[in-house]
Amino acid sequence: MAKNLNHPSLIFTILVLITMPICQCRVFHPNDETLIQSTCNQTLYPNLCVQILNSYPSSRNADLRGLALNMVDFMKSRSIVAVNKIHRLQQGATGRFKGALDSCIGNYNDGILKGDVPEAISGIQTNNPKFAENAVADAANEAYFCEQGFNGNSPLNNENKAVRDGANMARVIVRMLH
Repeated sequence: MAKNLNHPSLIFTILVLITMPICQCRVFHPNDETLIQSTCNQTLYPNLCVQILNSYPSSRNADLRGLALNMVDFMKSRSIVAVNKIHRLQQGATGRFKGALDSCIGNYNDGILKGDVPEAISGIQTNNPKFAENAVADAANEAYFCEQGFNGNSPLNNENKAVRDGANMARVIVRMLH
């Protein structure tokens, strides 16, 4: 037995293992990508859904509830972008355009950011998916109503679409929690 411990190949193997750099890589868990992919495949925009969820590091180890929370967070962040753009557009706005912007700020601030997002998060965290589903469905409606206020000439088209798409994907994910 002692003879085997001095064997050149064993000594080489031990030296290689000792001197190998330690990788700071994340260990891949097959269920990470499988859950994200299978969840997103049930939405209208599977590729966009995967892209969004993969942009959240917490999605990698999340369960379905965590994925739903991340999609709600995406909806929230896109709503904040919309609010900031509305504020910029409101400077110097007049007439019907000003009225549409004022309506949109209500849709986003009071409707989505102060109402729907907290309700969706609460519903997901307290295992009340129906409550959360209603909240994200309402957020999609708020973005739709904002868009309609411009009669086809919305300067917020991209922002409204991002919020609607995020809300609709969140709704599908939240339904899976039932």
